[in-house]
Parts: sequence; structure tokens; C-alpha cells
Amino acid sequence: MLDLAIIGGGPAGLTAGLYATRGGLNKVTMFEMGMPGGQITTSSEIENYPGQGEIKSGLDLMENWPEQALRFGLKHEMSQVAQITKNGDTFKVQTTDGKFQEARAVLLATGSVPRKAGIPGEDKFFGRGVSTCATCDAFFYKGKEVAVIGGGDTALEEAVYLAKICSKVYLVHRRDTYRAAPSTIEHMKNCENIEKVY
Repeated sequence: MLDLAIIGGGPAGLTAGLYATRGGLNKVTMFEMGMPGGQITTSSEIENYPGQGEIKSGLDLMENWPEQALRFGLKHEMSQVAQITKNGDTFKVQTTDGKFQEARAVLLATGSVPRKAGIPGEDKFFGRGVSTCATCDAFFYKGKEVAVIGGGDTALEEAVYLAKICSKVYLVHRRDTYRAAPSTIEHMKNCENIEKVY
């Protein structure tokens, strides 16, 4: 039986695993379908993470986290959790491959997923011109004109990243103010090939 099952392998899941194992729990397993690191690994520039003086990509920032957590005894189960049930004082964690593990405690660190715009054609063309990750897919649009939809930190960061690779970036937003951090807005305004479309 596991002392702790951690659902999710991003910064929160890895931190929980590190502290749980260093704190004396012997059987701690983190369930993460892919490689640990989470959504932050798709960010092209991270400049606001506590303790990080230099600007890094999300992939670079997370590079050493899994190794550190695993060194203290955290186990990584490359499985997706389908269901969690409780029976008395224990939890039963079922993965999509039909396997079960029992745990004394469960910690949910599932993070977030990119929010879709809900516009016609978005699902049909996802992966074929529509993307939620500039650092993953920018190579396909090198030298081309692209559009980014949104006005938060992620949208502006992606637009700035794409501006370095693409000939023109249209930043489409429903109002003329942004929810992004002032420093992110300033980066965006300094890119000559970003055209704002309200």
C-alpha cells in the first residue's frame, strides 16, 4: 500500500513528492502520463518564478526537478488515473489500463490545461494549424503570419516568442486592455511585428 499517491507531475506534484519522501514517507508514487514537468515545460520564457534570477524556458527550469525528487525515493508511474474511490481509511487509485493501487492518502496536483476559444473549426484544425503551444509548434510557422488569441500572460508570452520566428503576429483580444503582467505587456509592445487586433 502507498503512503501517498500524487496525481499530477508538474511543479506542485514534484514538490509534494520531494517533501513527502524527505519527510519520511516510504512509499510515494506520482502518477503522470508523460514526462514530469507539467504545462510549464511548454513556456518559452519564465522570468517570474521565485528564486530564478535568469530568464529560462520552462523546459530548462524543470530539467532537474524530477531527478531531485526521484533521488529521495519518489516513484513515477507513467499512467493516467481514471478513478479514485475511498473505502474506509484507504483510497483505491485506478489507472486507465485497469490497474489498481491502494493508498493511505491522495494529493491532487493536476494543474491546468490550455483553455480553448470555442470558435468554429478549432477542434477540426487542432494540430493542423491550430495550437496551444508556441514553443512546441512555432517551427512549423517560421517566416509565416500567425494569430494569437487572448490577453493574459500566456497569450502575450506566446506572441512575443512567435514574433522572433514568424514574419507577423496578430494579437487578437476582445478589449484594448490586457490581463497580463505589466512587464509582459511591455515586452509585447516592444515587438515591431506584433499587430494588435481588438
